[in-house]
Amino acid sequence: MIIHSFDPESREIVRTEQTIRPEEKALAAPFPLRSILLVFSGKLISLLLEKEIIEVLDERLTIGSAAFRNPIYQIRGSHIGVVLSGIGAPMAAAVVEELMTLFPVRRFLVFGSCGALVDLPAGHLIVPTEAYRDEGCSYHYAPAAPYIPIRNAGKLAAMLNALDVEYVCGKTWTTDAFYRETENNKARRVAEGCICVEMECSALQAVCDFRGVELYQFVYAADSLHGSWNRRILGDLEKDARLQYFALGRKLAEMLETEEKDCL
Repeated sequence: MIIHSFDPESREIVRTEQTIRPEEKALAAPFPLRSILLVFSGKLISLLLEKEIIEVLDERLTIGSAAFRNPIYQIRGSHIGVVLSGIGAPMAAAVVEELMTLFPVRRFLVFGSCGALVDLPAGHLIVPTEAYRDEGCSYHYAPAAPYIPIRNAGKLAAMLNALDVEYVCGKTWTTDAFYRETENNKARRVAEGCICVEMECSALQAVCDFRGVELYQFVYAADSLHGSWNRRILGDLEKDARLQYFALGRKLAEMLETEEKDCL
C-alpha cells in the first residue's frame, strides 16, 4: 500500500548524482544559485524573457524529462534562479531534486494557480498552512499521515504582512487527479478546513523536508469549485497580474537572501 512506501533505511536505486552528467554539473558550477523561483506558467516565462527580466544561464544546461527540457534562468543582476516545472507532484519533485544536485540551493519559492474551494475572489493570494496528501509522491519522502504541515507558512505570512500584501491562510488539498475532484471529496476537504486545491504542495514540502532545504509557497485563486465549477482566470491571467505575482516572489527571495547574509 502507498502508506507503507516511506523507507528511511535503505538507499535510492537511482540517484540524481547518477542521472546528471558531469558536464552538466560543470556548466552549473559558475552559477551559485541559493534561491530558486519554481513556476508553472510558460506564459510567464515568455513574458519575463520579453521584458528582459530573466536570462538563460547556459543554453546547454536544461532540466525536465524525456518529454521536455526547459532552460534554467536567473533574474538579471542577481543569483536568484527561475525554473519552469512541469505540472504535478512527481514532475515538480524530480525537478527540485535535480536542481539541488546542480546548485547549492537553500530555498525554493514556489507559486502558481489553484482552485478555490470556498468563496474567494479570482486572483486572491493564499498561503497554505497544511496540505492534504492526495498524491503518491510524498509517501516516499515522509511517514504516512493525512496532512503535512507547511513549515514556513507563518514566516511567509509575516513577510507578506511586512510588505502590506493581502492574503488568506488555510489548508490546501494536493491531488494527482484533476478530473476526479469529486463533490464528496471536496465536501470532506472543506469540512477539514481546506480552502483550495492544487497539484504539488504536499509533495514539495515532503521533498524539501527530507532533503533539508526550505520551501516557501503561495498560490492564487484561479478557477472556482465553490458551487459549480467556474473557469474564471484559469490559464488566462492578465500579463500585469503575472508580473505582479513574479515580482512578489522575487521580493520574498531577496528578503530571505538578505536575512541569510545578515546571519552569517
